[in-house]
Amino acid sequence: MGRQEDFILSIVPYVSSWKQFLGYGVVSAIVAQACLESAYGSSDKAKHNNYFGLKYKGNRVSCYSEIFSAYSAEQLPDGTYITIKTDWYGFADINTGVQGYFQFIDIDRYKQARMASDPRTYLQALKDAGYATSINYVDNCMAVIDKYNLTQYDGGEQVYTNSSLVNYIDLSPGNYGMRDHKIDTITIHHMAGNLSVETCGQLFHKKKGNSNYGIGSDGRIALYVEEKNGAWTSSNKANDMRAITIEVANNSGAPNWTISPQALNSLLLLCADICRRNEIKALIWSPNKSDRINHKNGCNMTMHKDFAATACPGPFIESIEGLIAVAVNQLLLQSPYTLNGYDYSPVFDPEYYANRYPDLRAAFGTDANALWQHFQSFGMMELRQASDEFDPVYYKSMYADLQAAYGLDNPMYYFHYVAAGKAEGRKAHA
Repeated sequence: MGRQEDFILSIVPYVSSWKQFLGYGVVSAIVAQACLESAYGSSDKAKHNNYFGLKYKGNRVSCYSEIFSAYSAEQLPDGTYITIKTDWYGFADINTGVQGYFQFIDIDRYKQARMASDPRTYLQALKDAGYATSINYVDNCMAVIDKYNLTQYDGGEQVYTNSSLVNYIDLSPGNYGMRDHKIDTITIHHMAGNLSVETCGQLFHKKKGNSNYGIGSDGRIALYVEEKNGAWTSSNKANDMRAITIEVANNSGAPNWTISPQALNSLLLLCADICRRNEIKALIWSPNKSDRINHKNGCNMTMHKDFAATACPGPFIESIEGLIAVAVNQLLLQSPYTLNGYDYSPVFDPEYYANRYPDLRAAFGTDANALWQHFQSFGMMELRQASDEFDPVYYKSMYADLQAAYGLDNPMYYFHYVAAGKAEGRKAHA
C-alpha cells in the first residue's frame, strides 16, 4: 500500500465520524479535498494538521491550537498564479484538523454545499461559494474520488448522482425527501415566464414548489433538488417520487409558451444524461393520458396537467413531447464515450480496459462510468491502452509528424486517432 492510500485510510474515520455527528458533508468529497490540499498529508501545512488549506478567519474556527504564517499559490480567473503569504489555522492533531474543516464551512456562505449529498454537487457548491481558487478544483477532486474509489465511504444506501451538465446550483430546502421508487420517468414543466435559473431558484425558496432541474432560455441548467429526493413539482407525490422533474423557461408568453432553441438543446442533453445514469433504456411518450399516468405500454413521460387543473407544460412543449422522446433516444444510441464532440469508443472499451489492468479492476470492477472517468483523468496521460484497436505507445512511436505536433502531450495521440487517424487509415497497433 502506498503513501496516498495510507493517508486516505488515516483520515477517513475522522471525516466519517464528524459527518455522522454533525449531519452534513460528503465523505468522499472531503477526503479528496484533504488529499489535494495537503498533498496526501505531506505538505508544510499538514505538519500543523491543516489538511484543507484553512486560512485564519477570526472567529470562524474554535478548535485550533495555533496560528502560523505560510506562502500559498492562488490561481486567478485568467489561469495565472500569484504567491501570497497569509495566516493559517494550526491544529493539535488530525481529529481537530478535520473538526476545524467542518467548523470552517458551517456558515451561510456554504449552505448549499452542506445540503448536498452527491460529491460533485458538494464540491461545485463549495467552489461557487469561493472555497477554492483553482479553476479545475472540482474535476481534480473528482479524479481523486474515482482513482481511489472514495465513494465506498459514502454509505451503503442506494447511490444517486446528479447531472454533470449543471451550471448553477441552488438547492431548495423543501421536497418529499428520499425517493421510495426507482427513477423511471421524466416530467417536463414550463416556468410560465422567461425566468433565469437564478430567479427560478429564488422563487422556489419562497413557495412550496420546486423541481429537480431548471433550464433557462440561455441553455444553462440548474439543480434545485438532488435526484435522490422527490421534488414538489407535479401536484402528485407518486409521480414526483419516481420522476425527474424539469422546469424550462419560456421565451414567449401565452397562449403557446414556446421555449428557445438553446433551452431545447439543453433539455435533450439533460434527458439523455438522466436516462443513462438511471438505466432508462428509452423515453416513451403517449398522447393518451391513461397510458401516461398508468405507465402503460412502457410510457415513462408525464405532464403536470395529467394530475392537476393546469396548462403546464404549455401547448408548445406538449406538442413536441413525442419529438423529444425520439431525439433523446437517438442520443442514447450514440456512444456514451464522447469527449468534446468526438466518439472515443475506438480507443476506449471499458471491459478491455479493466481486464488489461488489474489495478483498475480492483479499484472499479466493471463500473464502466468509473473506468471512463479514470481513462479521461489519468489513462490517456499514462498512455494506457484501453481498446484492442488502438495501442497508444505504438501509435506515438510510428508517426514522426504526430511526435513533432504533440510531443509529450499524450492525450492528443488518442484525439488524433478518433478525429483523423482512423479515417486516414493509419495503423494503430502492431
